[in-house]
Amino acid sequence: MIDDSLPVRNARLSARQRWMIFVASTGGALEVFDFAVYGFFAQSIGREFFPARMGLPAETLSFAVLAVGSMSRLVGGIFLGRLGDKYGRRIVFASSAMVAAVSTLFIGILPSYESLGVVAPTLLVLLRLTQGLCLGGELPGAVIYAVETAHAKPGILCGMVFLAVNIALMLAISINLGVQVIFTSEQVRAFGWRIGFLVGGLLGLLSFAVRRTLAETDEYARRVSARHREPLAVLFSKHAASVLTGVAAASLVGASSGLFVAHMPAYLQTLHYDPRKIASAQTLYVAAISGCILVTAYFGDLLSRRYVFMSGAVLSALFAPFFYVAVTRHQASLPLLFLMAGVVASFANGTYACAIAEMFPVDVRFSGLATAMNVGLAAPMAIAPLAASILASTTNWTFAPALVMVLCATFAFVASFRMKRHRQEAVSVKMGNESLLQERK
Repeated sequence: MIDDSLPVRNARLSARQRWMIFVASTGGALEVFDFAVYGFFAQSIGREFFPARMGLPAETLSFAVLAVGSMSRLVGGIFLGRLGDKYGRRIVFASSAMVAAVSTLFIGILPSYESLGVVAPTLLVLLRLTQGLCLGGELPGAVIYAVETAHAKPGILCGMVFLAVNIALMLAISINLGVQVIFTSEQVRAFGWRIGFLVGGLLGLLSFAVRRTLAETDEYARRVSARHREPLAVLFSKHAASVLTGVAAASLVGASSGLFVAHMPAYLQTLHYDPRKIASAQTLYVAAISGCILVTAYFGDLLSRRYVFMSGAVLSALFAPFFYVAVTRHQASLPLLFLMAGVVASFANGTYACAIAEMFPVDVRFSGLATAMNVGLAAPMAIAPLAASILASTTNWTFAPALVMVLCATFAFVASFRMKRHRQEAVSVKMGNESLLQERK
């Protein structure tokens, strides 16, 4: 018999659980890699698929395609979340990777407008839509596996998932830097931009092969009787406030990624920064997030995810105007600015997903988390680069993109008051003890 007072910290992950967390971490990694690669090469993609006679700048049309694909994640997240709650996490998490990987590969080999005419941009939009539909369940699925597989320290395990996400982002940045160094500007526009999509597609297929070894999560398997026939109906009738809270919280992370990853290369080039220096600075940004995210996740477990997240929202709102004023005036070191931005972003990145997941019961957790994260992440990630580009060009205020970050940080701060103040220790202890009992058997 196991003592119910056994501390949570004594719970240990089995080898099977460690493998599940490792495999699950590939979920968000695939999603972020694809988004980052598209953002890095948005200018080249625009020139390949959108000729000048279309009436709008090629870069704007390229970002519009990025927005369309990202917004389709909203539908994909809701649909895949419903399937995950109704039929199980495993089948959804495995199948979405395969379709997304094939779509990414096809973008890498898609002929240009010069070869196919209007068919080329049409296929590009369709492939981005397909990617978005499938990627809508990737990062939420990874977080679900972390939260439902081990209950002792869910925050630090979610932090590991996001560490993998940032490693994937680092890989995308490295590919961008390597392409910029090895090839000339003309070669990058002609074929160099395709390399990232080919690498991403192959990694996605590898992820699918590995995910087939996953088992169902422990908590979901124990709660089979609690599943609803229609989880979305239960979600929106009983947990609508939690969904809105999660959307607002995730919007801060989405805006940060949209601005500092996708929009920043094109934006800084208009300010006459060298593309290689931009890529190097973004590498430091991701390295800072990767280095700090486990620290903020740890403090979220130790203290309160709510308070760590709130601190991140305040810091983001204060830092964004300072960052944009500094880069427009060329008055500060670009690597230092990106390093500081990464530290600030890690407060929200390390805590938001686990905090959202904890607001939902297991029977609607996948639906709730996928809906909140995809709406909260996809909308800002899709709209922020486009809005920042429009603001900078129409207002002639080169620091205007900071307004997007301030707005999302304000929403996130207000929403954080509905997050749980403290972890539910009793529940965590009980689940941790159940895990130990299964291992001893």
